[in-house]
Parts: sequence; structure tokens; C-alpha cells
Amino acid sequence: MPIDKEATATWYNTAAPLYSFFRNLTRRTDCDIMPYAIGCLDLSRSDMVLDAGTGPGTYAIEIARHSTAKIIGVDISPKFVALAQKNAVAEGVPVIEFLRADLESLPFRKATFNKIICGGALQAVADRERAASELFRVLVEGGRAVVVEPHKKRSVNDRLFLIMMYLTGLAHRKLHAIGVDQLTDYFFEEETLYNLLSGAGFFQVKIELRSGTMCAVCDKQ
Repeated sequence: MPIDKEATATWYNTAAPLYSFFRNLTRRTDCDIMPYAIGCLDLSRSDMVLDAGTGPGTYAIEIARHSTAKIIGVDISPKFVALAQKNAVAEGVPVIEFLRADLESLPFRKATFNKIICGGALQAVADRERAASELFRVLVEGGRAVVVEPHKKRSVNDRLFLIMMYLTGLAHRKLHAIGVDQLTDYFFEEETLYNLLSGAGFFQVKIELRSGTMCAVCDKQ
């Protein structure tokens, strides 16, 4: 059964503060994978950067701390957009622009961004192929996208998060985002992530596994 986009968006919108709390608990993992992922972007001062599926703005804020590139963060949840804006101000980087947007239909023209970071968002999208194609579409030729996703079999923290997501749906029917039949197919393995991104058109996809998390560096020819 495919992921229910509206139900998932409702869950993330309602659980945004809880999600942010969970992210803080797993900060140790972020401290390993985030510098590596951002380093792979190979940022320059003139870059336009998209943080696709920004959530509480974690990646966008970290990039803004160390770069003068223009950054836009998008998320399907308006509460996450508001939370990301609040976090950016609190961290002293209010120049980031945060917008509500669906990864399956990004509100940007073709070849808008030089660099894209997408951290842990593709697994939550109903139409993953369409979302990957959208990332490809809005990236300039010669641009780079870095996609970070938990590994299906190796990321313990994210499996616990997925179970929490499922259990809140049992406790509150309006927050039923995923079914028990989707628990085993929610995250990617290297092969499925590689096939998704290369199938979107990226001519080169290199995947590195770090701390149970996959970091895919995708170049557009």
C-alpha cells in the first residue's frame, strides 16, 4: 500500500514539536552525518541552495552558519515552516527563506538551484519517483544534490522513530499516517535509493554509509 500523503502531512504537522525533540535526542548522529553531507555539496558563495523537506530547518541553519549562499527551505507542513523560521532567528541566521511546498510539485522553475540538500524526506513522500524527478528538474546542469536517508536495516534511531509514528496513529486515528504493512518498506536500502536517484536522471550517484545513514551524492550532467 502506498504512503498516504495527506495523512503523513497531517502527522508531521501535528507532531512537529515532538519530532524536533526526537531530533535533538539523536543529535550525535547528526554531528557525524551532517558535516559530511554539507561538505559533499561543495558550496560556493554564489550558490542557490534548496533544503528539500527542511523540517525544523536543521540542515538549512547549519549551512547558513558556514556559508553566504542563498538558502530556501521547503516543507509540506506549515508548522515545520514556522518552527524552522523560529529556529533560524534563534540561531542568528534569519536570512533563510522558508516556504510551504510539496516535494512532488516544487514551486520553482527548471534549473533554479545550484545545490540541493534533502535530509530524510524522500522516504515520507507518497510518489518518490516524482519527488526525485522534481529535485532533478529544479537543479541546474552541473549542479549537485545530496540526499540523506536512513538505511533500512542499519539505522536504529530511525526505526524507533518509525515505530513511534505508527503507535501515535494507533492512539489517535487522525494521526494514522502509516500502516503495519508499511513498516518494512518505509526506508531505503542502497540499491533502491540508487535506482530511484539514477532513474530520475542523475548521471552519477555515489552512496556512502555513515552511522547507519546513507548519503547519496548526485550530479547532474
